[in-house]
Amino acid sequence: MARTVSKKKKALPLGQRIVRWVFRPMRLVCAAALAMLWLCWPMVERQLPQLDNRDEYRIGVDQVVVTPPPRWVPEDIVAKVFARAGFDESLSLLDSDLSERVALAFYTYPWVERLKQVRKSFPARVYVEVVYREPVAMVEVVGGGYLPVDRHGHLLPEKDFSAADIDRYPVIKNVSTAPIGYHGESWGDPAVAGAAQLAAVLTAPNAAGQSWWNSLGLKTIFAPRRLAADDNIDDLQFELGTSGGSRIAWGRPPQSQHPGELTVAQKLERMAEYHRSQNGFDDGPARYLIDIRDWETTRRHLLAAEPPKTSRR
Repeated sequence: MARTVSKKKKALPLGQRIVRWVFRPMRLVCAAALAMLWLCWPMVERQLPQLDNRDEYRIGVDQVVVTPPPRWVPEDIVAKVFARAGFDESLSLLDSDLSERVALAFYTYPWVERLKQVRKSFPARVYVEVVYREPVAMVEVVGGGYLPVDRHGHLLPEKDFSAADIDRYPVIKNVSTAPIGYHGESWGDPAVAGAAQLAAVLTAPNAAGQSWWNSLGLKTIFAPRRLAADDNIDDLQFELGTSGGSRIAWGRPPQSQHPGELTVAQKLERMAEYHRSQNGFDDGPARYLIDIRDWETTRRHLLAAEPPKTSRR
């Protein structure tokens, strides 16, 4: 019986195997095509249409749709944002950094409190959703004039307000500092920040749809004179001025966590009750300092007998 002898193939060296794998007709054809495409691409690219310059890919002021601004924000906010950011007349929708550039321009604009989203679409449109700052008070500055602030005490562009707008808002008096920041940044004074918090509470609509500010006939917020540079906002006491000249000792700002301080709701109820029972804050020729801070009752005394103070308790 014949025996079958099997011979084992000897494995080729790695280098030879790689050469045999590469040098196949189809692989060589594909490699040559890719090399030719790489060499010819610059010429092909010059022949392609320049989409950046076509109208359907250009973003200008008219192609940006922003959250409808309220009455106190300029209607031409997009044009102002473009001008402030130094944008050209139009941008390219194909720019990979377009959303980031537009987002940064709106985020740093003084009237924008918060940026929610920036979205691109075709034909050329950019949709920007923002939350606007809302003015709550006018700060009477040293030397005359008024500067608007929002509820956080951030400075707003005064050029966007007319002289008639001053009467729309509470006036914050006794401020001896100048703002340290630019428009859209904090004033830098805890007295202004606390007064702005108080203005926001008093000008918000109540259950009857009116603001406490208007229904109670209030006119001014008196900021305390700061006793030291490191005064904490929670240490400051505020007073309100009525249209007839009386004053209301409000106490610490609305966000205070100081133990023993009445809540905002309790203080508002105290003022409303006094206003009802006394037929207003200015009934008669006398002017009073009305103190609503006491836990037990509301107290008052004549201003002529004891001038009002806004120091810390």
